[in-house]
This record gives sequence, structure tokens and C-alpha cells, in this order.
Amino acid sequence: MRGDDLRTIGLLVLLAVVLVTGGCASTQETSTLQQSVSMLYDRQQNLERRVESSDNQAKKGGDLYARLEALQVQVGALNGRIDQLEHRIEQLNRASETRAPQTSSPSVAGPEPVMPPPLPSGPIQPSISAAPPSAPPAGPSTTAMAPPPAAATPPERDNPEKAQFDRANQLLQQGKYDAARKEYQTFLSKYPKSDLAEDALFSTGECFFSEKRYQDSIEIYQQVLDRYPKGKRIPNALFKQGSAFQQMGDNTAARILYERLVEKYAGSAQAQLAEKKLKQMP
Repeated sequence: MRGDDLRTIGLLVLLAVVLVTGGCASTQETSTLQQSVSMLYDRQQNLERRVESSDNQAKKGGDLYARLEALQVQVGALNGRIDQLEHRIEQLNRASETRAPQTSSPSVAGPEPVMPPPLPSGPIQPSISAAPPSAPPAGPSTTAMAPPPAAATPPERDNPEKAQFDRANQLLQQGKYDAARKEYQTFLSKYPKSDLAEDALFSTGECFFSEKRYQDSIEIYQQVLDRYPKGKRIPNALFKQGSAFQQMGDNTAARILYERLVEKYAGSAQAQLAEKKLKQMP
């Protein structure tokens, strides 16, 4: 369209020159031709400006499109990362729900506290065979009527809950992880509302971790996080859960747990250990 205008302007100019030189054009016709040439020239200038503006807009549009594509790629990568983490969390929750009944009912019951035989309610009578054959039956005496001295009460009868928990801790310290874990599970089944239940559940995860059964330990630590969200063992459970994932080669999950620990429990001993782990990770 711009080429057509140029050709039109050229023809008009040529015509004006011919008419003027030939003496055939009047003053009014010459003025009209000049006005037409001027209008066409203005139109040409406007068209050129519009074309330049369109070119600039097209260039900017191309830049914006390229940036949009780059952003879409980044968003896609982030969505993939989020889907992966959500899948991992869903697996942990499902495994925690599956393991919960096993923790409440141990597979092998621990040893029951030994109870002493009941004391007789009445006075102890002498045995007939103990008396000499020729002696008359022994009558009641103050010695025979007096009750025997009370037997020493074992610690289990004073506080069987604490005694069983101490037994499990002793087995754990001795490195008998399987026996200690079963003892903790028995304790949890008997005393689920105990003040020591949180420690017993966390120690169950410690037994699994020491046995290198990392997936089982992760599930137990998750139960600690779910059951006691404000408990004293939360920083320990997060750190050991991250350590278990790291032992299994899942550095992504381990990093997420370490970062969560550092963010929520900054200044704690576990957060300091997590910071060291993060610096050592590739």
C-alpha cells in the first residue's frame, strides 16, 4: 500500500510538471495538484509511522512470548516437584495408618510382672506331721497365732508402669533392640495414656533405626509427629526421620525435613545438626 501511494505521488508530480511546462494547467489546477500531493505525502508519513510502531510491538510481543514460555517451563518444573513431594507425604501417611494397629498390639507379649503368692488370711496352724508321735496335740500359742512378717514388696508392685519402661530402656542401652522394641510396644498397649507414651513411641522408632529398618523407623517417627504435634520429641523425630531418608538415599525428602526443622525449631540442638547435614549434602 505504501508503494501504491508513492507511485500515485510520482504520477501526480509528473502530471503537474507536464501541465505546467505545457502551459495547459491553470492556477487552480496547479493548486489542487499540490494539495493532493501534500495529502498523499502526509498519508505516506502516517503509514510509515504505523508500520514502525507495528514492528516495535511485534518485537516486544516476541520477547514477551519467549519470557512466557520460559516461565511456563519453570512452573512445570515446580509443579512436578510439588507432585513428587505430595506423593511422598501420601505414602508416609498411608504407611503410618497401616502401622498404627501393630504398635498398639505387640506381636510378642513381654514378660508379666511376677506376683508373689497371696498371704494366708488366718493364723498359721502347726503341721500335724511336725509334732512328735507321743506328744499331745499342740494348743494355740501366741507364736502360732502371730502373722508372719510381711514379704518385701518388689518395685513392680509399687509402679509397674515405670518398671516396665525402665526395663525397655535397659534393653535398648544393652543393644538388644528387638527385645527392647517389643517391650516398648507392650508398654504402649498397656499404658496408651501414660506420660511416658511419647518417649516409648519415639524409642520404638530408635530401635528400628538401630536395626537399620529405616522405612519402619520413618513410619514410627511419623506417628510421633501426628500424635504429639506439640510434644518434646518433635525436633528429634524430624531429625531422625530426615536421617533415615538420607540413609535410604532419598536426599530430596531428607533436605525438606532438615529445612523444616531449621525453620520451625531454630536454635535447638537438632536444628544445628540439621544445618550441618544440609551443608554436607550435594
